[in-house]
Order: sequence, then C-alpha cells, then structure tokens
Amino acid sequence: MTDLAPASPTEDAVGIGLSEAALLRIADAIATAEAKTSAEIRVVVAQAPLVQHPFFSVLWASLAALVLPWLVVLVRPMPSLTTLTVQAVLFVVIAAVLMLPSVAPRVVPRLALKAAARSAAIETFLAYGIPQTAGRTGILIYAAARERLVEVVADEGVHTPLGHGAWQEICGAVASRARQGSLADGLVCGVEKAGELLSGALPRGPDDRNELSNHVIVL
Repeated sequence: MTDLAPASPTEDAVGIGLSEAALLRIADAIATAEAKTSAEIRVVVAQAPLVQHPFFSVLWASLAALVLPWLVVLVRPMPSLTTLTVQAVLFVVIAAVLMLPSVAPRVVPRLALKAAARSAAIETFLAYGIPQTAGRTGILIYAAARERLVEVVADEGVHTPLGHGAWQEICGAVASRARQGSLADGLVCGVEKAGELLSGALPRGPDDRNELSNHVIVL
C-alpha cells in the first residue's frame, strides 16, 4: 500500500488524472511489459469513493456530542435535561455538517481507507478473473484515485518467485511519479517496473499468449 499525490486536474475534467490519451499510453506500456514476460498485468483505477456510507460522520458526531457538553459542564454546571438537549442538538448539527459530500470523505481515517483499498483490490482481482490465467501469473495494479492509494495483488504463480518486496517496488514506482502530479505517468512507471521484475523471474516463452486485455479499467 502506498499513498499517491493528487492527480493533475489538467489531464481530465473528472479530476482523476486520466484522459483517453493517458489510458492508451498505459495500455501500450502494459503491452510492452508483457512482451518480456509470461505474466499478465492488469490496471484498474477506481474513481468512486472507497467508503461511501456515513458511518464515520455519525461516529465523530456522536463522540463530539457526548464529550463537548460535559467539558462545558465542568466550567459552568447546567441541569441534566439541558445537557441532554445540548447533546442532541450538537449531534444533529455536527452530523449534518460531516455528511456533506465535500466533508464526508475527509473524516474517514487513513487506516480505514487503506483497509478498504486492500479489500477493494482483492475483490477486483477476483471479479475480473485474474486468478484464471494459465500458471496463475496475473497481477493487478489497483489505484484508488480519490484517496490517492495504490495496491498490488499478485497470484501465487508470480508471488512465490518474487515475494512481497516486488509489489512494494511497483507501488513505489507508481507513487514516485504520481507525487509529481501525474497519475498516468505513475501508472506507466509502475507497469514498466512490473515488466522489469517479472521478466527476470518469468520470461516470455514462445507459446505465451495475451490472456487479459491490456486496456485500463476505470470503475
């Protein structure tokens, strides 16, 4: 798991940093990388929020409404009924603010986002049939654009010879370029790093064929 820089707003009106030309450039990088290895590389970019429910907005509002009035009571005592009324009003007001579309994503803890990104990457890995490749040699580079997180999920056929360190290198390659303002450049760099690592452990054979489409999936 690696944090990414914000995507460049000049590349895409949606703000995720991936124009049509950028998507084609990433697909070309995948084709070039796979020409050197028997492994299969898939890139998925999620533009929808990883956490879409108001759980954390309600949680923080509840904690604030529970604690803040009692801090006031320590300085200026008030009747219990008044304290309960203040707590109820605070909860409603704070929850309403924290549920605003522009605010809600900001109150989700980073650890929760990272856990959600990992879970989403694994679900995507399975949903797009990556484990069904011959030799179990598929890998997924999954980027959560809004949360600026990247995950790599690898099947056993590539994880066994390369190990966890290789996937960290790929994440680092994506992040190193993405932090300069271009998610597209970061993904191209990550794909190139994947091709470099995979070609050593799993060189392309004469009978290898392209089992997964090279186009980038945008969710």
